[in-house]
Amino acid sequence: MKAGLLTTNTAFNLMRYEKVFATLIKYGFEDILSHPPFNKIAPQKNRLVPSRNGRKVSQFTRYERLRMVCEELGTTFIKFAQVASNRPDLLPDELILELEKLQDKAPPVDFADIKNILETELTRPISELLEWFDETPLASASMAQVHRARLIGGKEVVLKIQRPEIRKLISADIAILKNIVSIIENRFPQYLVYQPAELLKMFEQSITEELSFRMEANNVIQFQNMFRGNAEVFIPAIYRELSTDKILCLEYVNGYKITDLNRLKEFNITGEDLALRGIRLYFEQIFEHSFFHADPHPGNIFVLEDGRIAFLDFGMVGSVIEKDKILFAQLLLAIYDRDVQGLKKAMLKFSTGLSKEKDRELEYDIIYFLRQYSTVAIEDIDGKEVMQGLNALFYEYKFKIPSNLLLLLKALIIIEGVGLQLNPQYDIIQNIGPYVQTLLTKKYNPKRMQREFLRTAEDTTNLLRDLPEDIREILRKIKEGKLHIEFEHKGLQPSAEKLSGSINLLSYTLLIVAIILGSCLIVVAKVPPFYFNLPILGIIGFGISAILSLRIIFSRNKK
Repeated sequence: MKAGLLTTNTAFNLMRYEKVFATLIKYGFEDILSHPPFNKIAPQKNRLVPSRNGRKVSQFTRYERLRMVCEELGTTFIKFAQVASNRPDLLPDELILELEKLQDKAPPVDFADIKNILETELTRPISELLEWFDETPLASASMAQVHRARLIGGKEVVLKIQRPEIRKLISADIAILKNIVSIIENRFPQYLVYQPAELLKMFEQSITEELSFRMEANNVIQFQNMFRGNAEVFIPAIYRELSTDKILCLEYVNGYKITDLNRLKEFNITGEDLALRGIRLYFEQIFEHSFFHADPHPGNIFVLEDGRIAFLDFGMVGSVIEKDKILFAQLLLAIYDRDVQGLKKAMLKFSTGLSKEKDRELEYDIIYFLRQYSTVAIEDIDGKEVMQGLNALFYEYKFKIPSNLLLLLKALIIIEGVGLQLNPQYDIIQNIGPYVQTLLTKKYNPKRMQREFLRTAEDTTNLLRDLPEDIREILRKIKEGKLHIEFEHKGLQPSAEKLSGSINLLSYTLLIVAIILGSCLIVVAKVPPFYFNLPILGIIGFGISAILSLRIIFSRNKK
């Protein structure tokens, strides 16, 4: 288990296993529990047929029931499903749509428990730290809840406080998920196409990071540095002295949701203006800073009365390296220009190789994909539909997309939805084109290309400089008998034996030919000594070649 997740005790684990078993059986997943290690401890029969919303569970699809399982099992399974919903390259559209319905909400924790966490983590009574604390939470999610408070001195803040025992619960659930994934890999090969082990690995990394509020605090600081001096953006201040690994204290943002247009009209702020500014600020995060807010739904984007846009909740962020940023830009630009070959070329960079047949199929599918927009004006294209079409192609051809790039695609879909709420005429494809072209222009800028050439030249020089020493090291190991190259071939023994016999036959043949040629030269040159005017060495050579030839003939006949 990774650092940050607490070890759970046996009693807690058993209780959690019992809950997971009961829920899986309830929603018709007994087939998973019929395999080791679950079959030894899980009940094999479910006498009751449960209902959900007035319908028998058996009447729902398997994907719907899977979503219901995650809802009922809570935090870990909801988070796992949310991470999985970011992988449209691995999961079918129908499952993605079900997982996206999951809402991360939970009943609030009692104030006594919240107070205990605060005072334990901050090592002082609340009365010494806060002038006022609102016992009713602003929001209550599965991992943490948010309370409004006032510091001594009058500054308004919000405190994000981790739920008690949440780490123990997540640790136990991850152990259960690993067992489930192991069963799926060993017993249900038809589901390997979804790469459950990779999804779980990605989730474990994500949940470990999300459990550390110190990491979220670092994200806030990075956003503050990114937008320092930008009069259009507000990033709340962070209070380090009141923040720990389980508590995050931030400046309270007194604003309105970006989609609350009726209220924002009072301050002469229009939806059209917000849509344009919002997408510009978001593209600045991606294309200039390579670090972006990965969950930009309306609840995480506020507008202040002076028109500044405030980003909230920095628990889910993404970064994108320059190489993937360029690739992403090429992909979007090909859609923008309706370039079949350009889109195909960009998509194939995510592939380990396609057969000629699949390559041809991909080209036809891209033609069909782009034909839908061939007679549609740029401003009328539905960006969300475009992104979902891309996701379908990724899944169909099993392209392996970097997880952060998929996170970016999903964030852009969310931004598209927010933009349409602000301005029904808004379109992300139309607005992204200039940014993409600017990025590609920077890529092929002569100064940038010169820097890349110099970097390549430096790498080559270093390689050539180290080459003599590397060769000397290899030769030294050869002399000392320390250089070993190992090959292991299975099932090749019969072929190896035949090959060995052929090589031996060829060696004997070449030897006989060499002796005959040598003997002929000796006879022609009349090299002494002689026997009846014939060179003795030549006669001996012919005799040896005859004996070897007879040996080969007899050995072949024996076989």
